[in-house]
Amino acid sequence: MSRLPLHRRWLHCLSRRGMLSLGLAIVASMSLAALLAPWLAPYDPTALHLQSILQPPSAAFPLGTDALGRDVLSRLLYGARVSLWVGFVAVTISIAIGVVLGLLAGYFGGLVDEIIMRGVDVMLCFPSFFLILAVIAFLEPSLTNIMIVIGLTSWMGVARLVRA
Repeated sequence: MSRLPLHRRWLHCLSRRGMLSLGLAIVASMSLAALLAPWLAPYDPTALHLQSILQPPSAAFPLGTDALGRDVLSRLLYGARVSLWVGFVAVTISIAIGVVLGLLAGYFGGLVDEIIMRGVDVMLCFPSFFLILAVIAFLEPSLTNIMIVIGLTSWMGVARLVRA
């Protein structure tokens, strides 16, 4: 099996693990739907249809409408774009900080390792949710600030893993 090309090894791995294949298919299809939201969404996600408030699913509105008459499917597709972007940026920030600090701690060891790992321990003492709320209370509540704060409060596990 080790002599197979990389793409054949991936296909072999996916064919033997059904749940992995199913999970990847779900994530890929949801990501693709979010990326293609401008073409897949039947309506503008902010458009009000006042004559169709709180409608159940129908041919015109596949997932129904909300209390303001907005199409739920369109709002889900466009909302997924924002969620994916926030997750991508926050994880990128978290990985960047965690990898750098973990590498420094693991490479230098000694006092540098002790200082960095005690900093990690202090950060782990506080629940991330409350740290995020506290920082957002002092900053302007914007999407950019939320992404940065989530990234800055979730790097500790990455640092420990890279150091190990």
